[in-house]
Amino acid sequence: MIAILTGGTGFIGKNLLSSLIARSYKVRCLVRSTSRVEALSSLGVELHYGDLSDLRALKEITKGGDVVYHLAAVVSDWGSKEEFYRVNVEGTENLLKASVENGVKRFVFLSASSVLWSYNLWKIHDLYEVDESYHYPASYKDPYNETKAEAEKLVSKYFVETGLETVILRSSAVWGPGDTVILPRVVRAAKKGILIFVGKGDKWVIPCYVENLVEALILAGEKENVAGNIYFINDGIRIDNRHFISLLLKTVGIDWSPGITVPYSLAYGLASIIELVYKIVRSNKPPFLTKFAVASLAGSRTYSIEKAKRQLGYHPNLNLEEGLRRLEEWVKSIGGIEGFLGR
Repeated sequence: MIAILTGGTGFIGKNLLSSLIARSYKVRCLVRSTSRVEALSSLGVELHYGDLSDLRALKEITKGGDVVYHLAAVVSDWGSKEEFYRVNVEGTENLLKASVENGVKRFVFLSASSVLWSYNLWKIHDLYEVDESYHYPASYKDPYNETKAEAEKLVSKYFVETGLETVILRSSAVWGPGDTVILPRVVRAAKKGILIFVGKGDKWVIPCYVENLVEALILAGEKENVAGNIYFINDGIRIDNRHFISLLLKTVGIDWSPGITVPYSLAYGLASIIELVYKIVRSNKPPFLTKFAVASLAGSRTYSIEKAKRQLGYHPNLNLEEGLRRLEEWVKSIGGIEGFLGR
């Protein structure tokens, strides 16, 4: 089996790559000329240089491929909408076109549960055990979720119009050893004393350990009779967001507990002003507070994985306690908190 992988140098991509190789897949990775590829090369991965705007490179990498795992995206709470759209929407369509042209059988698209988030100055989403029938919001306040939702719609459209077997996975709060997205940002905020919480009451989340997500990705690429579907993927355990963050911080040696809580509308209004200032001065540096970050801290969101269990045969095998133990071991292996932040 030949698997084509985008985003292979990222946190999730590296874990998926190892799993594919362990299953005797031949793997081709799309990488940029600036990417660090030493680890990929040592695994015998076939490297194809280019990006999602390079249709020629995409046609080359998909020739003779059996399954595409599309993980690459602009993942941030700050940046120009044009860049998000270019990569997350146009790039996804380019890869879909190349896959259809070359007769790829299965196209697995990694999306995010946050495509269902809806928030403004006065209201924050509270999503409890929603399933895949839950509708997209009427509008978005951030380009990441907006463009990921547009990409989802494109993927579904290609299934209907071309017969390409597409499967969409919506992960939530992916965590574990090698995390380069969530935990570093949380750690830096905690060290600076600016990690605060927003809004009243418990804020429930269901995180997704990276190995559980990788297992779901493999199932999505191999399982018959699942084409055209969307699945929520997570650990299946509801936990208060503040408690989850405190557990993550403990693995890097930070003893943290929620202190001051800021009213939601105040935090959202402040984030809106800060974003406006950053846009006026055309700063490339992300603001220390964004509307997306406020929404992440203030809104509850839990998602049912019953459909994934029933149709994909997905079951989150690695529990919270074991995941935290492995994360702590990994942090120690790279030199503790200083080594972690220096990566």
